[in-house]
Amino acid sequence: MKKIALISDGWRRMITYAWVDGIIRRIRELDEDIALYQYNCYGNWSKDALHNTGEYNIYNLPDLSAFDGIILDGSNIVDVRQKEKIVERLQNCGVPVLSLDWYISGFYYVGADNRRPIRELMTHLYEVHGCRRFVFAGGPEDAFGNFERVAAYCECLKKYGMTLDDNPILCGDYDYETGVNYMREYVHSGSKLPDVFVCANDNIAAGICAEAEQWGYRVPDDFLVTGFDNLDKAAYFRPQITTVFQDREEIGKLCVDVLLRIWEGKPVEERNYIPVTCIYGESCGCPNNGMVNYREYIKEKIVAAVKKDEDDSLLVELEAQMARCNGFREIFEYIVDYFQKLRCDGVYFVVDRKLFAADEDTDFPVEGYDEKNLVVADGFENHKRMAFASVGELNRHLEETGSQNAYLFTPIHFREQSVGYLVMKNGRFLYDNPYYYDIHSTIVKTLETQFKQKQLENAANKLQMLYNRDPLTGICNRIAYTDIIRPAFAKYQEKGIACALVFVDADDFKSVNDTYGHEFGDQVLIRIAQVLEEECPQQGYVCRYGGDEFIGFFPYATSKKAQQYTDRVQSRLTKENIMISIGVELTFAGGEETIDEYLSLADQNMYRQKQMRKESRKNID
Repeated sequence: MKKIALISDGWRRMITYAWVDGIIRRIRELDEDIALYQYNCYGNWSKDALHNTGEYNIYNLPDLSAFDGIILDGSNIVDVRQKEKIVERLQNCGVPVLSLDWYISGFYYVGADNRRPIRELMTHLYEVHGCRRFVFAGGPEDAFGNFERVAAYCECLKKYGMTLDDNPILCGDYDYETGVNYMREYVHSGSKLPDVFVCANDNIAAGICAEAEQWGYRVPDDFLVTGFDNLDKAAYFRPQITTVFQDREEIGKLCVDVLLRIWEGKPVEERNYIPVTCIYGESCGCPNNGMVNYREYIKEKIVAAVKKDEDDSLLVELEAQMARCNGFREIFEYIVDYFQKLRCDGVYFVVDRKLFAADEDTDFPVEGYDEKNLVVADGFENHKRMAFASVGELNRHLEETGSQNAYLFTPIHFREQSVGYLVMKNGRFLYDNPYYYDIHSTIVKTLETQFKQKQLENAANKLQMLYNRDPLTGICNRIAYTDIIRPAFAKYQEKGIACALVFVDADDFKSVNDTYGHEFGDQVLIRIAQVLEEECPQQGYVCRYGGDEFIGFFPYATSKKAQQYTDRVQSRLTKENIMISIGVELTFAGGEETIDEYLSLADQNMYRQKQMRKESRKNID
């Protein structure tokens, strides 16, 4: 099986699924044994540079040399450093690289011939509609598509003997608001309007038309407008916008054809173009092209709105479910259930195991991923829950079952720190609902909130442990008797489970201190604490109650277990010439006595043992 990597950056919050759809359609049409691995981020959406660093780190995940071909959709990468970095890696990977709608020397260009349709539009405007004053309403100055369209515009001006001073080029963004701003600036400046705004895309064209109407102008009566891309907002706008049709799915299909020719050793052109068509409509003074069905379009929009509401409701429900979760495992279960309701064939979550520990000093990688710590947290495929012992096992599964399928890899990160990634198989719902960022960011924000909450809990627990620990012996202190042992007693008492309370006192400890010094006395106390804790049964506690007094507590107690415990403790300490007195009291399951009452009885039993030992020594003397 051959593998193709698609490196892409979303536009704003949207993902361009048309590339993927075209690639997979062509692979299946030709019945080729090929899998597509897409690595997508949203590195141009946030204003937080550190967040964007975490997004772009997904490009560091794949071993590019392990692929048979690579497709770069880099037009939306606005971070120059990131753009240069990925281009350099691709240039050195030793694999044929195709670049979508962005010419890079050494790569194969696949996309539209941006110059030819602009030339055709300019000729139409000049010869058919008599336009003599032009403005090019452009997008980003350094965007390849915009650069090519500007170049064709300049060629035409030169051909007609016109200058840029009289027929200027405007630079902005590719969005609707850019068109609004262009029109608003013209109105506020008092400049004479041109015969036509030749726009870099349909978004800008629609913005100009709409804003012009706000100021009392009408297109095409007062001036003409053209767009590019043949988006819905061109075909169904009022006026219907003259535009250029380019089929993005055809670009995806052409990518497959080009790679197949390369693999077969056949000659391939450096630039590979899809067919494009100028579509003339009302905004340039031509009649409505009649290519649209308005009622069908409205029906589709209604159905799409209903589906979008359903998808939004599912996401809101997921958000509420995740907010109620107490741990990561439960969160991942809900997320996997959510994706099973979408139109996709599978999803896997790969995360750094340090996520689950949530230590307060945890740091995740900024560059690349900590592969030795990555685990598959959860996942499903074809409505079946899947589990993998390692990420390597998951990767082998993807390769073994990947033929004619598309895998989407997206980053999971907390700002610049990379926690892992999500793998989605055949996310067909993205074609109709391209706002995948909303889904993805909701999930990642919930994981980050849970992580920070766990960090705070762990930090609080550590402080509580320090608060409850005796600094000399390291075991629980008297505060812990109230905070830990007392609640444990109440829990076992409620369940009807008998417990043992043990009261321990070091014999003649004042004499030991006076004779050997306080440092020696401290070592005696430390040793008593160690033995008491080492011999304490499971689920039990030992605390220093004060001075040379200690308390032991453990559940599921019997007289035999309690006696065995005290015998082991006294035997070990006696061998070290450390003498202690011990009193034990068993709680009555379901009784009404308090723990303090039981402790008082254990203290009395200890005192009796101490007195008996004193009497015994007197008799010997």
